[in-house]
Amino acid sequence: MIDLYQQRFQPVLSTDDFIALQNNTVNDDVKSHQQLVTEADNLIFIYPIWWFGQPAILKGWIDRIFSSGFAYRDDENGFTPLLTDKSATLIVTLGSSQEVLLQYGMDDFMKNMIVGTLNLVGISNVNCQQLYEVPTLTAAERQTMLENISI
Repeated sequence: MIDLYQQRFQPVLSTDDFIALQNNTVNDDVKSHQQLVTEADNLIFIYPIWWFGQPAILKGWIDRIFSSGFAYRDDENGFTPLLTDKSATLIVTLGSSQEVLLQYGMDDFMKNMIVGTLNLVGISNVNCQQLYEVPTLTAAERQTMLENISI
């Protein structure tokens, strides 16, 4: 398990990261996370949805870890996903109800993560579980919700 906050993960794609990529290398912190991804069969992401997307630290993790040469290759032969042997489970929490999201046409808020990130790098088997109205649930409702999560 990786807790990006506990590790104080640096989410900013830096000049050093770009220089390393141009030299076909990656910085040590990126390398260690990429090794964990390599060793995993199923990537499990647990995070809140803020403003219809993932927190900035997770977006930065994706930017740095799912780098060219590791998660995909884009060259004269075209775009090639490289994480085709992986699956993913997304468990996301939301403050609003599913009905409110549907009312405002925001029910496809997971599309960027599933299609634009995971599917793009070859992870086609994605299980997404959305936990709605989490801040307003009672302790018993929250416990039931947690018991119904499947990985």
